[in-house]
Amino acid sequence: MTGKMVKFRSKKKELPPGRIVVISDTHFGDSAQLLNTSPLVDRLMEVLSSRGPISELILLGDILDLWVKTRVPAFRDARYFIESISRLENVSKVLYIPGNHDHQMFMNAFRLEVDINIMQGDLSIPRFMPARQYDETLLSGVADPGSKTEFQMAYPFAVREVNGKDVVFTHGHHLDFFDPHFGFARTFWLSKRVIRKRRKTATLHDIEMANLPFCGAMSMAPWVPEIVEGGIRYYRIINFFAKILRSRTMRHSILRDTLIKENYDEIAGLLPLIGHPHPGCFVFGHTHRPGMGRLPDTHIAVANSGSWVSNDEGIPTMTWLELEHDVKMYRLTDDDVELMYSEGI
Repeated sequence: MTGKMVKFRSKKKELPPGRIVVISDTHFGDSAQLLNTSPLVDRLMEVLSSRGPISELILLGDILDLWVKTRVPAFRDARYFIESISRLENVSKVLYIPGNHDHQMFMNAFRLEVDINIMQGDLSIPRFMPARQYDETLLSGVADPGSKTEFQMAYPFAVREVNGKDVVFTHGHHLDFFDPHFGFARTFWLSKRVIRKRRKTATLHDIEMANLPFCGAMSMAPWVPEIVEGGIRYYRIINFFAKILRSRTMRHSILRDTLIKENYDEIAGLLPLIGHPHPGCFVFGHTHRPGMGRLPDTHIAVANSGSWVSNDEGIPTMTWLELEHDVKMYRLTDDDVELMYSEGI
């Protein structure tokens, strides 16, 4: 990635409360990533710098694709994007909520937390509920050297108040646990099997702990490129046959690209485990399909932030969300910014 650094910030200053901006699924490290050219990153930064005060920029998971590349090459791809974010003078702070493809980023912070506890004589094991919070992340290391932007981390979710109502932010891979279709191909099939053997009702902690072996194995795959290449071939084969065999109600890929309405039952199953069964809004990514809706027979708005990776199915890309008095979805087009959806909170 080449190009002259564009200075979007000089000195961090106190900002009044502003909107929350959500970007997800940039997949730095994947060959399909779109934010791998400095002109496109510069365009996005120009748009964000014009949005007025941004109280929080949330990177909602799969920012790095650590199932395809190891951390250093993935960070090289992401460096210009992260540096540019850190120079935005209208952004108060950045919150990073890892997803399934960058789950290793959370585990690194979690292991460090446990190591520090052990060194202090504390042999307890931190749980995944409530959500873990960290004041520092590796993203700070590749930020602009003069930046004072905070890169915090939360996992597996965060809750913020918007327009007087709670909004839940999570990447969305935990929704796979509640999907009844094609369980063999879903990320959380192992956790389902383990929890069923225990004959107990699943908690968010149970789901996370049971799935650790899978995420751990996937994060090790990039060290052997042949494994990644084989996995990509398997993924394409699964999608090919799924498109032939899928039901009329399942319109898109069994692994991603589901319509937002196809996630409603999964969202209804996950929200109680998060401890917020009736938020004003639920925001997620993961499926790579931007959209908005409302859970049936409820006031709960649902918004999916989409992705920044190319696809061959005509799915809109280069999208993000902005939440203030309501939630809006925008898309970066060839020469403009398009408002795609708007929903009240």
